[in-house]
Amino acid sequence: TQRLCRAARLLKCHGEEAFKPQFVKESWRKPAISGREAAILRKAAIRDGTYGAFDPQTGRGWDPLWDKPGKVSSIRPPKETKRERTRESRAERIEQLLEQADEKIEAYRKAQLEKKPEPGIENMFKRMTKGPGAK
Repeated sequence: TQRLCRAARLLKCHGEEAFKPQFVKESWRKPAISGREAAILRKAAIRDGTYGAFDPQTGRGWDPLWDKPGKVSSIRPPKETKRERTRESRAERIEQLLEQADEKIEAYRKAQLEKKPEPGIENMFKRMTKGPGAK
């Protein structure tokens, strides 16, 4: 309670400046009232019903302008894994490839048929004369 009396006295003397650090002789000084003490004073003012009005004669109460602004966080969806993020683009790509699949299969089968030698006695004789390891 002694520290709270000191904090109330400093608040009465210096007002809002008691919460701010000061630059004196080329160096910074700590605030006269620490953040923890300020939080205790604020809670006491809420408890006593003096929050919202500060009385400079008694040093009681709390001005809402002294409250530190809360952290503003961005609202965005979680990142997820790369596989989950790229799922739609992969599905679209697979669908496009499936549209072309029938044509590619047909072209492949046609190429395989063209590779085969034509049946007949001439080609069979050529194969036999080349030797066992030749194609």
